Amino acid sequence: MMDRRAVAVANAARGDLIDRVGADRVWIGAAARDLCGLPEDRDPIAVVRPTNTAQVRLLLKIARSRHLPVVARSGLPAVLPDELVGTVVVDTRGLDRPPATDISRRLVTVGAGVPVQAIDRAARQARLCLRGVPALRGDETIGALLGAGVSGEIGLGDGSLLADLVSAQVVAGNGRDLQVGHAALLTSVPWRSEGLPDPAGLLIGAAGRLAILCEVTLRLHAAPWVAWSVRTGKTGREQVLMVMSAARLAISKRAVDTVLVEEGARGRVAVRAATWRGEADVAAVTALATEAFARHRVTLGEWSAEDRRVRLGHAQGDWPEAGASRGATFELRCSWPDALKVLDVSDALLASAEGPASRVSRSWAFGADYVSVRHRFKGPGSERHPLITGVRHLFDAGAVPVGLGGALRTIGRERMGPTSKVLLTGLSRAWDPDGVLGNPSGLV
Repeated sequence: MMDRRAVAVANAARGDLIDRVGADRVWIGAAARDLCGLPEDRDPIAVVRPTNTAQVRLLLKIARSRHLPVVARSGLPAVLPDELVGTVVVDTRGLDRPPATDISRRLVTVGAGVPVQAIDRAARQARLCLRGVPALRGDETIGALLGAGVSGEIGLGDGSLLADLVSAQVVAGNGRDLQVGHAALLTSVPWRSEGLPDPAGLLIGAAGRLAILCEVTLRLHAAPWVAWSVRTGKTGREQVLMVMSAARLAISKRAVDTVLVEEGARGRVAVRAATWRGEADVAAVTALATEAFARHRVTLGEWSAEDRRVRLGHAQGDWPEAGASRGATFELRCSWPDALKVLDVSDALLASAEGPASRVSRSWAFGADYVSVRHRFKGPGSERHPLITGVRHLFDAGAVPVGLGGALRTIGRERMGPTSKVLLTGLSRAWDPDGVLGNPSGLV
């Protein structure tokens, strides 16, 4: 329980946020608890969904003046909701400036809270796409994917989205509105700093602990011609292993760039063949993919082409949307050599769960660069699940959680090198001297 003074400060902050940011952008009480996934006796100060950088600066000013911690989140409810108690939660999904595409330069500028599939849809109007093309009609925001250094459940090939970051607009913990990256060097190679200091990667990778990401400018690429094959049926460990082997073979032949697996009695396997050599080459890559999967006793269904110019979504929603469930999501990524170890550890941790905690669904995404596995909790209590309490075992197996936070952040810090710790501590003192976004001991 908060003492009387703390309650008064929290109530005053709530009033300021409602008056100055807007009642339609601030949630308090039961509504805030429901968004965060907290029980009745555990409250955040407020959940705020700002729409622009001015509102982000304003809420940070209010939090700084009252010495309140601010936590940025790109998706709620949280896997570890207890870390949101007594904080001002910034839901960055409100930063939804629509995509503005520069066709001649192959650039898109967009709000950090915009879903990645919406950016892809806009880019497809000019036959362009992001580095990885979205495979699901999911709700992952571009800010969340950049902060994790991943491409979501998409192509997973040819590097992460960070490689295409041109510039980013952020608001630091000290309230300053800053442009980092290559805003004035749009014709340069995006991952080169040209001898200039560029903190963009560290700032974004700190996942809201140094600054809040508001807008980004990304490079676009030519869209491929693609076709999908979907197979339904029971999917367990044996089937996942066979699909994993087949996916590795098909991806190595450059016939397939994404393979998705949803485990369960009504499981599904979806395979996407892709080519940049022209529409006539689609038949060749689909035949090559079918042969690769047949070699590992995985029979694929009929192939259906996807419109290259205007993406209508995979199978018109046939694959469940990422945001369909209200449960928290715990996502990992790993390299191909570590995939089997991560599968073994994940199986063991899931098997050790009892009662309501056992209700967890698992899905996989196999790509050229790495493997992604998503665990979706179907009820409260995710912070007590063996997947979370035993996360050290997943780290040891080679997995990297997407979106470190709370207890996971502490474990991640233990594995950081001294140089990274010095860099992040120095940036923390410069960008967030009052510890509004970070914590006194530093960052991950």
